[in-house]
Amino acid sequence: MKHGALRVAVVRGSLAVVAASALGCARRPPPAPAPAARPPDIPEAALREPVRTGGPLVVSNASEEAPSRDLLAILAFDPILASSEGRNGQIEERIDWWLNFWQTRSRDAFKRGLSRMGGYEDFVTAELASRDLPPSLLYLPLIEANYYPTAVSPAGAAGLWQFMPRTARWLGLQVNSLIDERFDAFAATPVALDYLLALNAQFESWFLTLAAYNAGPGRVEQVIRRHGRGRPRDDALYLRIRSRLPAETRDFIPKYLAAVRMASLPERYGIVDHLKAPSMRYDTVTIDGAASIDVIARVADVTEEEVKDLNPQILAEMTPGASSTVVRLPEGSARGFPERFANIPLRDRVNRHVVSAGETFSHIARDYRISVDELRSANPGVVPRRLQIGSILVVPGVRRDSGAPEAGGAPTVAVHPSPADSGGVMFAVRTTDAPRPAGDTVHVVARGESLWVIARLYGVDLELLRAHNRIGQGTLVHPGDSIRIPPSR
Repeated sequence: MKHGALRVAVVRGSLAVVAASALGCARRPPPAPAPAARPPDIPEAALREPVRTGGPLVVSNASEEAPSRDLLAILAFDPILASSEGRNGQIEERIDWWLNFWQTRSRDAFKRGLSRMGGYEDFVTAELASRDLPPSLLYLPLIEANYYPTAVSPAGAAGLWQFMPRTARWLGLQVNSLIDERFDAFAATPVALDYLLALNAQFESWFLTLAAYNAGPGRVEQVIRRHGRGRPRDDALYLRIRSRLPAETRDFIPKYLAAVRMASLPERYGIVDHLKAPSMRYDTVTIDGAASIDVIARVADVTEEEVKDLNPQILAEMTPGASSTVVRLPEGSARGFPERFANIPLRDRVNRHVVSAGETFSHIARDYRISVDELRSANPGVVPRRLQIGSILVVPGVRRDSGAPEAGGAPTVAVHPSPADSGGVMFAVRTTDAPRPAGDTVHVVARGESLWVIARLYGVDLELLRAHNRIGQGTLVHPGDSIRIPPSR
């Protein structure tokens, strides 16, 4: 999707339409929904049933003789489904094509999408209701990503709502080498729905809105200006300009309407054996700075796979070091997590490697049994060709035996920014609990570290560090040695 000429303000992830003057049109409130119309395949007797407006929107046990009252509520009050333009002959022809496709060649794939939808249905439905949006938009991710949260199109659109990177960033989502919130259904859904609201305020027709969501508002505006001939912005205008839109966009509305029909009453279309995934339940914790997924899982006493499944937006199996990250955990596992996590020294929350002479990204990746791409993603600020001795690299996805809380209480920690070439990740070193001169921090030497590396890490003069520890020229330090860091002056 492209944002084109639509102008919005992004405030904490929410959207507000701020201007449409650049488009040559004044902002007006969306028109009232069209009168409800009875779809041709709903029995007359069922339409006379009392309608219950609360509860879930999709009933998997509905039958042809007695559609659910909840489904009737959607049909009666949803402005997209109530549009008479949806029963245009050309639209119906394409609806039939998609219904046949999902009942035959793509039946299993559609079933998988329905199953996955169960995990997000309650959340998406609540977000729609809070914005007074058409309830049938629950099914939009079915045709966008088949409700697969990590789906990526050949063009690079990603997530349930298939945002392109540029559009996602413009709407306020993080998209970088460590975090891609397009894959986070719970972060992307409110943004997508706010975007749909903004589009509908601009186009005043849900058919035009969905076309703009697919093709980009700029492109649809261009077609309207050239071929709309000043007609009102309504669903009839969509039919008038439909042939001028890209092929995928021409088919977007029929595909959407077909998905709503089939997903609302799957048994009517021969899908009788699908099981919906349970609604996703989770706890959230906030991780300050960098931490590996394996460490988070160990502290929460859950599996790494459970953490990964709930947090597909974390790309390199670690949280970013320069910010706080909300991490989802299986329901009930966050109890006591902050206290246990606080007892893990910062240096043990994430894996790091200090570059030695002769090492390259390939050597380091091979040693840790990860791919070079994974190593580069975890270190976006490091240029492999300019790798320097002493550079500190984050190593994602490596299991560690260290990092468990130590006896005797939480150690003191001192946090230091990483060198400029380490990708902006914050590192910390553990200090000792033994008596020491006031103002000193004690650094425990890790594998691959030298005095030069330690001096650089703390931003102190190498000779001053030697003198403070009475270490002569040519004397080596070894893993486990304690080095006193002189206080800053």
